[in-house]
Amino acid sequence: MVDGYINRPRAESTALGWTARTWLGIEHVIVSAGPARITADSRMILADEDLASVDSRLECDTSWRFIRLDVMVTKAAGRSGMSLSVDDEGHWYRDDTALPGMEGCVDIDIDRSPLTNTLPIRRLTWRPGAAQDLDVAYVSFPDLTVRPVRQTYTLLSGGDAGGEAMYRYESGDYRADLPVDADGFVTDYPGLWDRICPVNLDKGASVRRGSS
Repeated sequence: MVDGYINRPRAESTALGWTARTWLGIEHVIVSAGPARITADSRMILADEDLASVDSRLECDTSWRFIRLDVMVTKAAGRSGMSLSVDDEGHWYRDDTALPGMEGCVDIDIDRSPLTNTLPIRRLTWRPGAAQDLDVAYVSFPDLTVRPVRQTYTLLSGGDAGGEAMYRYESGDYRADLPVDADGFVTDYPGLWDRICPVNLDKGASVRRGSS
């Protein structure tokens, strides 16, 4: 069994960023670990049919179990937002109103962000080659729809003592092999996102992409 992530010390805050490959978009995230909760404050700039900014806060407990998402979308036409949460008994709520059809969902998956792949990777104990099926609340940005989706994760390699690893992600007909760093954050999402890695600008370098 691989549980190297569980006992690793957490940095108080971590800056992450990804750029989209197939549409115009960028995300900047600050992940902060407190004594009782982990929070991720994100800002996305998306340019599909409309130009939009999406500001959100994701909250998990210290085992990376989802608690709450608050999100605000800003467009030229105005602003729209929502909150999504789950209680200790597994009941889901949107804007504090019961959300039916989400029974059994534990994790959340935001369609425009590699960040939420980290939740099951950090929350679960892994055995190489053994698939784990998950029911998740799938959230679409920027339209803010929520629906239950079945996903499967499999540890392909690595992960010992919290090291780098490769996980296979599957949902419906879609499949991708995701490399993650020692903290369980995606470093490359084939065909969709590149991780942004800052370098020393004093040496004349600029922002570079992560492994791709």
